[in-house]
Amino acid sequence: MANFYVLTPPVPKDLEKDTLFIRDGFSWLAFLFPLPWLLFMRMWLIAGLAAIFYLVVAIAAEQWNLEGLPIAFSFILSLWTALEGNYVRARMLERKGWDIKADIAASDLDEAEEIYFTAEQAARLSRPYIPRLEGYGAGKAPVTLALGLIGSNGDR
Repeated sequence: MANFYVLTPPVPKDLEKDTLFIRDGFSWLAFLFPLPWLLFMRMWLIAGLAAIFYLVVAIAAEQWNLEGLPIAFSFILSLWTALEGNYVRARMLERKGWDIKADIAASDLDEAEEIYFTAEQAARLSRPYIPRLEGYGAGKAPVTLALGLIGSNGDR
């Protein structure tokens, strides 16, 4: 079982197409290719810091004859990216305005999507229907409608 973070953009146009599922777990692709994976996931700052730190480690290893240091750093970077990269990606998207709607335990992506959208549909069906009056936008109904002084067709 893996965990999936469910994220929605700040202004979704189509909720089903814009919803993003990020698997939280070990990623072989991130382990084998950490820097390209970070760049592909648009984690520019972390990729840049990793590259700069690798150069510093390589220079230090050459200065003091520490041949295993760059290899150790590469392994640690690969392991961190594989284990924590998707979590950091979800948090970075959250800082950009995305909402983390759920954390779902599922065996694969299809099951996670089914669980989430089934729960969303059930939540939508359980919400009461509030009629909209002509001339008012969504969420801009007059106070009298909320108090029950005017019926849905405008009479008293």
